[in-house]
Amino acid sequence: MMLINKSGNGAEELQQLTSSFYANNDFDRASTLWILEENQMTKLVGGDLMARALNHYNSVDFQKENASAEEAKNDKLVQLLQIPIAYRTTLRYYQLNTVSHETSGRKVKIDRTNESMAWEWMIDKDDDAQRRMAHETTDMLIDWLETNKIAEWMNSENRKASRELFVNSIAIFQQAYPMVDHSQSFFYTVVPFLREIQNHVLKKALGTHYTPLLQRWTSGETESGSESAGGGIPSVDEEQEEFYDSLLRYVQTVQPLLAMVIAVKRLSVQVMPEGVVQHFRSMVQSRNASQIPLKDILDIHIKNLNDDARELLDDIKVFIRSADPDAGVYTVLPENKEENKFFRT
Repeated sequence: MMLINKSGNGAEELQQLTSSFYANNDFDRASTLWILEENQMTKLVGGDLMARALNHYNSVDFQKENASAEEAKNDKLVQLLQIPIAYRTTLRYYQLNTVSHETSGRKVKIDRTNESMAWEWMIDKDDDAQRRMAHETTDMLIDWLETNKIAEWMNSENRKASRELFVNSIAIFQQAYPMVDHSQSFFYTVVPFLREIQNHVLKKALGTHYTPLLQRWTSGETESGSESAGGGIPSVDEEQEEFYDSLLRYVQTVQPLLAMVIAVKRLSVQVMPEGVVQHFRSMVQSRNASQIPLKDILDIHIKNLNDDARELLDDIKVFIRSADPDAGVYTVLPENKEENKFFRT
């Protein structure tokens, strides 16, 4: 089953969802692309949520008159899932449908009297517009799931994984790196990078403070904490509470910066939010600024992010030492006696 073509006219549904797909196109040529994109969406929102949407879409309750509040919510869920899948499907369809594939090779068929092929820059701009709509409608979906606290989403693997991080929402991420345009889909793309930074960088920098800080944050005990994850966190005095809140602010600033360093290195610019792409384009300062930024431009951005992040990491260590003067002080030789010679000349 697919989340489209219930009426047997998938092309018409795609036209309604995107406004750009021709209703007289052969939907069978796009159906495989829909399946691929539906599978990608399932990886993002979880199989349980997709199953709920599919069951409702194929039931007699879909878009019925005098629907109950729960049925209306399921109608909305189906629609919000369909729209980003539709934009991603049609983008792939347009890219694959530029030329026809025949036994004698690839061909372009047009009416030379009334039609002409689009220029490459026109195709690039159209691809960008389609891709931007796919990102924005995915963000709209996740915002709606969060606002309505849909159970299948709240219990999905991606969302539960994000709750284990110091930076567990796009709102916190954006405070440190505002150019992400509040993009929920981008946040969940970089969750693995945030986890990597937390486990391999922040854990070392925080030392013995890592576990209590994370426990207090995930339990909601710190300033602006997340949803409660249960009790069992030792109480602290007012001075210690202020220390943890200040330390958390440092951590929630450095973690997004280092995650963006990884993102710029590993991800295509095409999956970046529009604000990030525009920043790269402004750095290029060339006549053809719509092209993907050159490697040296990306390297400059990575270096700037790294420099800011490393400075913040140093600030974290200084802050910890100032609050606990004994932290980070090591005695090279506990008993530096003359008779304790390790080398003799």
